Amino acid sequence: MASGGEVDRIAAEFGVHFVNHTRRAGGRHQSKARRTCQTILKKHGAGHLRLVFGLIDTEKNRGNWSAPCLTAVSWLAANKPEWVERRDFLEAFDRLDLEALLERAKRINPGAPTLTLSVLISYELDRLMAERRAERAA
Repeated sequence: MASGGEVDRIAAEFGVHFVNHTRRAGGRHQSKARRTCQTILKKHGAGHLRLVFGLIDTEKNRGNWSAPCLTAVSWLAANKPEWVERRDFLEAFDRLDLEALLERAKRINPGAPTLTLSVLISYELDRLMAERRAERAA
């Protein structure tokens, strides 16, 4: 079983603290997704959870600590390890706008925004990395 204390410590490394799910998360350093993070920790381990937090913890995306964002980024990291290992991956990921992609996912498929967000992130990263490869080849 994933330790709640361990989840809190990992989140704190990135300046994030969890608020009660009945409260509104206010500010870029609060999240209501503690249970989601515990599930990610239990399923994939502490290193994976740190990777997820680290990917989201950019100037542009900090504050997207919702369950759909955390789950979608976790899915990407777990299912596309060859992307995560690429030299240009972080640069491409930093160009994503997770908030805009989540809003788009909610419009496209309100019943399953997390799954839709995972697909949108994959498509967008694929496009960004292909764009970068084309720039280098030119």
